[in-house]
Amino acid sequence: MSYKTPLAIAVAAAALSSQAVAAPSVNFYGFVDIGLESYSSSAKNGTDVFANGGSDDPNNKANRNTDDREFALANGVQSRLGVKGEEELDDGWVAKYRVEARINVLDDGGSFARTRLGWFGMSKGDHHIKVGAQWSPFFEYSAWNTHRNEVQGVGSYFYITSLMPGSVGYGYRNDSTVNYTFGGGGFSTSPFTATVALHIAEDGRETTVDAKPVTAGGNPVLVDGEPLTQGGSKKLLNDSGVTAVTLGGAATFGGLTLNAVGIKSIVKESRAAKDANIDVAAPMIYSLGAKYVVNDALDFGFAHRVADRDTGKDDGRTSTTLAATFKTSEKLTLNLGYAVGEDDDKTQRQLDGNVFGSAYYKLSGNRLAGFEFEEADYGKDGKTQAFLVSLRQSF
Repeated sequence: MSYKTPLAIAVAAAALSSQAVAAPSVNFYGFVDIGLESYSSSAKNGTDVFANGGSDDPNNKANRNTDDREFALANGVQSRLGVKGEEELDDGWVAKYRVEARINVLDDGGSFARTRLGWFGMSKGDHHIKVGAQWSPFFEYSAWNTHRNEVQGVGSYFYITSLMPGSVGYGYRNDSTVNYTFGGGGFSTSPFTATVALHIAEDGRETTVDAKPVTAGGNPVLVDGEPLTQGGSKKLLNDSGVTAVTLGGAATFGGLTLNAVGIKSIVKESRAAKDANIDVAAPMIYSLGAKYVVNDALDFGFAHRVADRDTGKDDGRTSTTLAATFKTSEKLTLNLGYAVGEDDDKTQRQLDGNVFGSAYYKLSGNRLAGFEFEEADYGKDGKTQAFLVSLRQSF
């Protein structure tokens, strides 16, 4: 319709009102966040500090920052649109849902929206079940101790979680996950809370089968000493339906919260893996940590994280992070943290030091200005630095 009459509007409103009686609640929300970021890196063996916080979709070329640029606009915290709601059911159960998309606001040639969260759940008292793409329980019970920046500040966290396959790698959000939580979850200060999560078909490791060697003059072509191949098809290395499991828990005593969480990869080697004689590793990571709230203005966080790559030799990696948050007023919040890390394999990057911090100033109830920085020092492998100023408008 190109126009609407008052009668048509009244009829539509009446129809919607009658439907709303039995329908779940619907709440739309979102924000636009744009920053100006300076990013530089001399790291020769990889880095765990990324331009735009690692959120730069390769399809969103104007939204990408690199070491080659002096600075660039950044959508690192990911502008977003979402809808959520709930519906009361019988016997005290409540059905809930949430769908949230990250929105590309800087490049009209890239993908406009990508799924960030998408789940439905059921709750009754302290019991909560959630199915779909959701916050990582590992993030809830580990990173939230020390990670208070919006974008940067997770170098020591990524240093550990990057070693896991699939969406549990990097550990912000998990895609295909079934989650049961007792209590308020890792973000809360419930007297006791625990979570068990099953990650479904989230191991995307592959091998190429039926590839043919490339030859020249009847001899195989080598690249870095390995035969060059072409063609073939990709096959999964892990056939397991449940590809990882997470267990986490926390207890709060006054202002002190103690927590622990671990993720274990589960592997059932596929026919392709067996035929290629590939030993598929089943890595594991875990974290022990604490939060201490001194008062409404000051709190501290601690996390010690450990990874086991399951490679049989020099497969361990650790990081330890300390952080503090100070709310100087109702409008200004300051965060500061420091971390170190070490890998048993001396050919891997060593995290000699990781310093990060932020300042957020509330301009109004729906507008926030922020400043963030992070530096990771990998010793002989170089350094990575990121500085970001941003402005956010919520609705």
